[in-house]
Amino acid sequence: MSKERKKLSDAQQLALISQVDRVCPLDAEPLFYKKGQRSFKNYEIAHIYPLNPTSAEELLLQNEERLGKDLNDEDNLIPLCSLCHSKFDKPRTVEEYRELVAIKKNAVERSGQEELWKANPIEESILEIVDAIYADAEEGIEAEITFTSMKVDEKLNDSISKPTRRKIKHNVTDYYTFIRDKLALLDKAGDCTSEIISHQVKGFYLVQKGKGVSQQVAFDNIVKWLNAKTKAESNDAAEVITSFFVQNCEVFE
Repeated sequence: MSKERKKLSDAQQLALISQVDRVCPLDAEPLFYKKGQRSFKNYEIAHIYPLNPTSAEELLLQNEERLGKDLNDEDNLIPLCSLCHSKFDKPRTVEEYRELVAIKKNAVERSGQEELWKANPIEESILEIVDAIYADAEEGIEAEITFTSMKVDEKLNDSISKPTRRKIKHNVTDYYTFIRDKLALLDKAGDCTSEIISHQVKGFYLVQKGKGVSQQVAFDNIVKWLNAKTKAESNDAAEVITSFFVQNCEVFE
């Protein structure tokens, strides 16, 4: 007896579409198109593991990971453009199945990070440091090239890509003293602001560590968290601040 496809609410469809940033995760085709003043859907909700697999599909996927026990659950659903959905289903291959499983898991991880952003606050006074990075960082930079570069190298493992490693080292070299001095200025107003910020960053890093993610993923997630909290014009300031805390030992012991 075949299983029936469950009807998704508008909220469920919106959540699934948001997970993939409104584009097909296989070919980056927009999931909506406009005609005149109206928007139209250009997607179908695909079952990653088939809702009613054929005997051949059951054999093909018998040793593969499944995302949830209920095949109609959102964990097993992903929006695809119509063309990619058709290609994925006919014929189904192990390679494409594994690719979509990996895409879905990454999408769920990203959306889970958004929940962590809400649960982990950061002192509003960090906005003063963000503003200073964009406005007047050149006025106070004091390079400490020798010791900073060496210490950063000792803390980073092989999961950090070479471009990210280079970025962290450059940020530390260029901005470490600047950020340290700005934190000291915040402390002059009382309330141990720099210590509070340090504990908050450390706490968010420990959440990432507890999830077992790589250093690369942890660094990227901390940057996204800081950028979301500060609403900065780009990732630059969040990357500079995260790099500072790598050097300062709150991130990567």
